[in-house]
Amino acid sequence: MTRRLIVLFALLGLASTAQFSVPLRKSGSLRQKMIKEGRYSEYLLQRKSTGKQNFYDTMDEFYLADISLGTPDQHFTVSVDTASSIVWVLDVNCDSDNCKEPVQNVPLKNTYNSSASSSFQDSNKNFLFPYQGISEVYGLLGKEKVTMAGFTLTNQDFIRATVVPEFYTLQPVDGVLGLGWPDQQELKGVGTPMQALLSQLDQPIFTIWMQRADNSTMGSPGSITYGGFDGEACDKNIQYLPLAQPGVWGFFVEGSSIGSFKRTQKETAISASSSGYTGVPTAVFSQIVKATKAKYNWALAAYTVSCSTIEHLPDLNLNIGGNTYTIKSLDYVLHLDDGHCALAFFSTASMNADWILGDAFIRGYCHVYDFENSRVGLSKFVKRD
Repeated sequence: MTRRLIVLFALLGLASTAQFSVPLRKSGSLRQKMIKEGRYSEYLLQRKSTGKQNFYDTMDEFYLADISLGTPDQHFTVSVDTASSIVWVLDVNCDSDNCKEPVQNVPLKNTYNSSASSSFQDSNKNFLFPYQGISEVYGLLGKEKVTMAGFTLTNQDFIRATVVPEFYTLQPVDGVLGLGWPDQQELKGVGTPMQALLSQLDQPIFTIWMQRADNSTMGSPGSITYGGFDGEACDKNIQYLPLAQPGVWGFFVEGSSIGSFKRTQKETAISASSSGYTGVPTAVFSQIVKATKAKYNWALAAYTVSCSTIEHLPDLNLNIGGNTYTIKSLDYVLHLDDGHCALAFFSTASMNADWILGDAFIRGYCHVYDFENSRVGLSKFVKRD
């Protein structure tokens, strides 16, 4: 199944080899920077000339991770993604535009150099896998030592990416650490990081929570706990949901409502920990626009609302497992520039799931990813630094 890669976490510090929790850090919004500098319209024209889809979720705030590969360590800032399972980083021989040069206020990329690592093993295989059927990552398969939060995975399969979608080279991201299942079609026998990690944990689970963290917030914007449940940040009353699709972190949504609109229909949802935008069915998307009275802004390529109205916009309610879960307007609206705020939604009409539930949903509810029982647990986020 094609996966949508959508972006997050920072892994720093080790609590124990059996269970450890690490903080998240958050990047700024590239879209916001480009708008303020008057360069966003030009960027959109460039994208139209290439015929590539605008991946909105990668154009706004997301959570980042620090990992290292090789001996000695080579450091990378990556997306940690529950919707994919492969470890890949940009290779020193990356051929994509902007791999080697700072661009759009994004610093010079960190790229992997196999000749500088004594622990590298070449698998002598090429590797290509698609994103959304219109973009793809191409690279070379190998094995390497991967370190995250001081925890080491030896001989871990990974991809040295030489061709990547443009949105990765325009973000402060050097690659992806996938935390999904090993039986995803695009893996073709490639070992996943969670396969290597699970046997060393107290429990075959990990927990994620997120919160908004602006300049006035001193606490962490979130964390991920491997091998246990984060009882400090998350309410201990957990609702566990069976997977809607085998080998995919997700569950069923039985209905939704916003304003006067109500919809009852059983649909599949993917828990996408790195998605800045929420994917919804087309019928729901049109009703969200109607309920919020949003207007399409051609220059910004987004449905916008006045920033002064955010707190008064209706919540989006989801019926999941017989309970109501809410995405509040403060989470589904993002600031683009002074006076412009955008609805952080996109239509999933051409995707393999009806709902893509990412940052806006996770900020309200901790997620527990349970490998042993093939389920996802949801509990209220209670920690507010």
